[in-house]
Amino acid sequence: MTFKGIKMKSIAILVFFAGFSLMAIANPPAAAGAPAGHPGAGAVDVNKAETAVTKKGKVISSIDTKGFTYIEIQDGNKKAWLVAPTVAVKNGSMISYADAPLQAKYHSPTLNRDFNNIVFTTRVVVSK
Repeated sequence: MTFKGIKMKSIAILVFFAGFSLMAIANPPAAAGAPAGHPGAGAVDVNKAETAVTKKGKVISSIDTKGFTYIEIQDGNKKAWLVAPTVAVKNGSMISYADAPLQAKYHSPTLNRDFNNIVFTTRVVVSK
C-alpha cells in the first residue's frame, strides 16, 4: 500500500523512530560515570526536590567523586553506605535522606571498590 509514493511501512518506521527520539530527549541517560541504577547527575535538583527524607543517620565518613558523594552512616547499631548527588557533609553530621532500594554487591568503577550493600538516594539533607 502506498501513500503518494511513500510506502506505509516506511511511514510506520519513521513514526516509531520519532517517538523513540522523543522518549530519549524526555528521559536522558544517566551521566557518564554515574553508578549503575542511579539517576543521572543533574536530573534532580536536590535543593528543590519534593522527595521526602524519611531516613536518617550520623555521617561516619564520606567520599566525593565527580557528581556524587558516597556517605557511610550509622543509625543506631546499623551502618550503611549511601550514594547521592554531590552534597557537602562532615564526619559527625546528622543527615536525613530519601529512602531508596538497597543494591547488593555493587562495584564502584570510580572508586574501584566493592560495597556489600548500598542505597542510591536522590536527596540528602544535612541537619543544622
